[in-house]
Amino acid sequence: MTRRLIASIAALAMVAVACSSTPAASPVTDPTEIVAQSLDALGKVKTIHVRADVTGSVPMDLGALLGGGGLDASPAPGASTDLGGSYIEATLDIPNKQAQATVAVPPILGLKADLIQIGDTSYTKINLMGDMWQKSTSSPAPDESVDPSPSAGVQQTIDDVKKALSAEGVTTEKLADEKCGDTDCYHVKITMPPSALSGAAGDTLGGLGLGGTPEPGASPLIGGDLTVDMWVRKSDMRPVKMVIGTTAEGSTIAVTMTMDKYDEAVTITAPPADQVTEGGFELPSLAP
Repeated sequence: MTRRLIASIAALAMVAVACSSTPAASPVTDPTEIVAQSLDALGKVKTIHVRADVTGSVPMDLGALLGGGGLDASPAPGASTDLGGSYIEATLDIPNKQAQATVAVPPILGLKADLIQIGDTSYTKINLMGDMWQKSTSSPAPDESVDPSPSAGVQQTIDDVKKALSAEGVTTEKLADEKCGDTDCYHVKITMPPSALSGAAGDTLGGLGLGGTPEPGASPLIGGDLTVDMWVRKSDMRPVKMVIGTTAEGSTIAVTMTMDKYDEAVTITAPPADQVTEGGFELPSLAP
């Protein structure tokens, strides 16, 4: 569970852009090229800090979900859940397979989860389940036994996102350049219809709750057009802000992300031994 969550956080941070350590040689005017250069540089990312704040509401009947209806439960007429105050904050050290993250979803009984990943060892603390950290150690998945490098999963995410961006109906527009603090930035807007959010790309975005057209029998939480506004520094093609937005049945949701501390030294340590219990646990399934 922790590994999948970390992968989702990384995918959310890099859904349309990535960081490059090589400054751009000249101004880029083609918005597709801005995205392509950033995506191709994703493999060079070493460490990053990401903060994603969620606003808006979704047509989800929280009572039905907590009652066992799962994410596929049909909301009561007019029912919605305000996601205000929800956020994900994470520091990732990709080469060393380390991460530290906090996930807060106040509408779900004030849920807050802290996660630490050090190699194959995970520590998870969920406020609804006590004050102790739960420790677990996982074995590499079959595909990881062939290539254990974390960059392999990152490259797969790049490939999936590229597939989504090249799908029919996707538009990429370069808006007016803007200032990001004291830095000049490109501003690019991508619009993706639900039809572009299927298959492997949909699986990637679906892990973030932003999936579009589902496989037969599935029911997406978000089903409208997905827009991604991104601000990328001209000096090094690194993103500093992204706003991901969509609508579903008249409700809106926006995820505003800030990204910084690229390739800075990261120190992630295990919790104190007297605050850790062995065995670990998985979050209860929300599926019916």
